[in-house]
Amino acid sequence: MSRLISDESASELAIMAVSKGLLAEEKFSQMKVLNRESGQSMVSIMFEKGVMDEFSLARFVADSYGLNFREVDPEQVSAEAQAKLSEEYLRINNVCPFETDGSSLKVAICDHSKLSLEKNIRVITGMNVEMVLVTVSNFEKLLTKYGISPTTQEVGVLGTLKKAKDTDEGDAEVEQITERDKTAAEIFVTDILTEAYKKGASDIHIESFRKSKRLRYRIDGILINQKSRQEEINDRYLAVVSILKLLSGARIEERRLPQDGAINFNNGDIEFDLRVSFLPVQGLAERVVMRILRKDAIQLDLETLGFSKADYSKIDEAIHATQGLILVTGPTGSGKTTTLYSVLNELNDEKKNIMTAEDPIEYELEGISQSQMKNDINFTFAAALRTFLRQDPEIILVGEIRDKETGNIAVEAALTGHLVLSTLHTNDSVNTVTRLVNMGIPNYLVSSSVSLVIAQRLARKNCESCKTKDTDVKTHTLEQLGIKEKITVYKGKGCSKCNNTGFKGRRGIYEILKITPKIQDAILKNKTAPEIMEIAKSEGYRPMQEVGADYLKSGDLAFEEFQRTLFVG
Repeated sequence: MSRLISDESASELAIMAVSKGLLAEEKFSQMKVLNRESGQSMVSIMFEKGVMDEFSLARFVADSYGLNFREVDPEQVSAEAQAKLSEEYLRINNVCPFETDGSSLKVAICDHSKLSLEKNIRVITGMNVEMVLVTVSNFEKLLTKYGISPTTQEVGVLGTLKKAKDTDEGDAEVEQITERDKTAAEIFVTDILTEAYKKGASDIHIESFRKSKRLRYRIDGILINQKSRQEEINDRYLAVVSILKLLSGARIEERRLPQDGAINFNNGDIEFDLRVSFLPVQGLAERVVMRILRKDAIQLDLETLGFSKADYSKIDEAIHATQGLILVTGPTGSGKTTTLYSVLNELNDEKKNIMTAEDPIEYELEGISQSQMKNDINFTFAAALRTFLRQDPEIILVGEIRDKETGNIAVEAALTGHLVLSTLHTNDSVNTVTRLVNMGIPNYLVSSSVSLVIAQRLARKNCESCKTKDTDVKTHTLEQLGIKEKITVYKGKGCSKCNNTGFKGRRGIYEILKITPKIQDAILKNKTAPEIMEIAKSEGYRPMQEVGADYLKSGDLAFEEFQRTLFVG
C-alpha cells in the first residue's frame, strides 16, 4: 500500500522531520540504506521502524502543507464527483474526487507531491479544487470504490493502455503498443514539450495524414514543421497520443468524439501548463493541439507593450476612470489576452473588487476572482455578468462579447458605475463601434458607454543579427501602400540566432480610438465606419497601417511581414 506514496516524497518528508527534530539523521541514513538494498518502500520502512504510523504521517503532512486532513467514507463519495475525472486519470495520478459543493470539487490525496495537480484538475473540470489529505489506508478504500485495486493495478502508461484495449473490442492499434514503444514515446513526449517551450512556441500541433504524420510548433505566430522529428513522430504517433490523453485526463478509449484536457508539465528544470485538444480525423486517427501557457512569456506591464506616449496616455486615462467600456479587438493570436491582463495587473489592488468571466482562464492572477465559463450548464458570459453585478465589483472583464445579450449587459454595467473590459472580433477599432450597433445594441447606449477601443496585431520583428537591405521592394509598391517618401526596407536573411527564419521576436502594432464627444455624436447620428474614421483622424487617430509603416521605415518590420499582418487590399 505504501507505494501510493513515492520514495521521493517520503524522503522529502523524512528530511523535513529531521529538520524539525522529529527524526534522527542517523536513523534517516539507515532508512535510505535499507530502501536501496532491499527495495522496500521508504514509507513502509518508516512505519516498520516506528518513525511514524500512517495517522501521524498524514497529520505531519497536513500541518506542513496547510492541508485539511480527514477520513473520507467511501460510501459517501458522490456520483457527481466520480464523474469529474476519468478512471484512467485517477489510475495514473493517484487522486480521488469525492465531493462537490457548488463550483468546488474536493479531491483526496495521500501523497503531498500530488498538490501540483491542483491546477491541472481545475483546468480539466472547470471547478475550484480543494486537495484533502487522507491516510494511505483510507486512500486504498477510495480506490477500491472506484473499481481500482491498489494491490493489482498496473501502474503507469502501459497498464492503462492494456485496460483501454480490454474496453475497446478489436482495437489492434492499442494492442500493438509495447512496453518498448511506451518508454520511447514517453521520452519523446518529454523531449518535444521541453523543446517547444525552449524555442518559445505558443502551440504544438501533432497531426495524422493518410501516408504520414507531422509535428509543428507555432513560433512567433507561424507554424514551423519540425522535420528533424519526422521519423520519430511517424513511428510513435499512436503511443504519443495515448500518453497525452493519459496525462491530460482525456479518455484513452474514446476516438470518435473531440476531447479537451490539461497537463501540468514539470521535468525538474522547467514547469508550465498545457491546454490540450484532441480531434478525430480521417483513418480513425486523432490530431492533437496543445497551447503552452507560460507565465514567463506574458508581459503584465502596460508600459512595456510598445504603446506610443500619446496612446499610452489615452489608455491610462480610460482604465483609471470609474466607469466605461473598454474593448480590445484583433484576430486570434494578436495578443488581446496580454493587453487585457496587463490592464488588470495595473488596476489590481486590495481596495478594488475585480472579477473576470473567461473561456478559458489562460493565466491566474493573484487577487482577482476569475470564473471559467461552462456552456454545458448554461454558465455563459451573459449569466456570469448578471451574477457579477450582484457581487459588488468595481472592475469586470468579460472574455468576449459574442451576442446581443452579453453586449447589452456589458453596456448597462459600464453605465452604472463599473469599468468593463472585453473583446470583439473585428478588423479595426472603428468597425468595433459599428459592430456593436449592428448586433442590435442601441446607438445611444454604445455612444454613452464605450470609452476606448484598442485594435491590435502581432508582427514578427526582423532578426537584428542578420538584418539586411531588401532590394526587391520597389518604390511604386510602397506608394501603393501610402508610403510616399523614399525609405530603406530591411529583411532578415536567416541565421543561427533566428533558426534561419530571418525573424526574432514579435512586437505589437496598435491603433487607439478614444470615444470623444465628436465621435459620440457621429455614433448617435448613425454615421458609417468611414465617416467615423475621418472624424477620428482629424482628432489624431492613426490606423494600424500607418503605425506599421513607421516600423517598416525603422527597419523593425520586413515588407512581407508588413503585408501579411496589416495590408488589406
